[in-house]
Amino acid sequence: MLDLAISIGEYSKNTVIIETNCGVELKAPDWPHDCEFQIVAFDPDDESCEVVGADTLAEDICRALLALDRAAVLKGRKPDWYRRLQQCARGASLQ
Repeated sequence: MLDLAISIGEYSKNTVIIETNCGVELKAPDWPHDCEFQIVAFDPDDESCEVVGADTLAEDICRALLALDRAAVLKGRKPDWYRRLQQCARGASLQ
C-alpha cells in the first residue's frame, strides 16, 4: 500500500516512527531527517515501511507502462487506471 506519512517520533537512533494519512503508525528506518512528509510503501500486516521518493515512483510507473505497451497487453482504448498512471509518470526521466 502507498500513503503519505509524517514523522511523529523516534524509535531508535536510525529509525523514525511515522504516521500515515490513514492513521497507521510504522517504523521507517530510511526516513530522511530533513523533511516533514514522504510517500511510504508498506504491507498493512507489517510494522515497518519503506520511504519511496516521488521521482522514483514516477520512474517505476513509467517503466511499468512501457513494459505493458511493449507487450501489447492492452488492446483498443486504454482503461482509466492506465490513464491515471500515465499522468503520474509524466515528466519521469528514465536513465
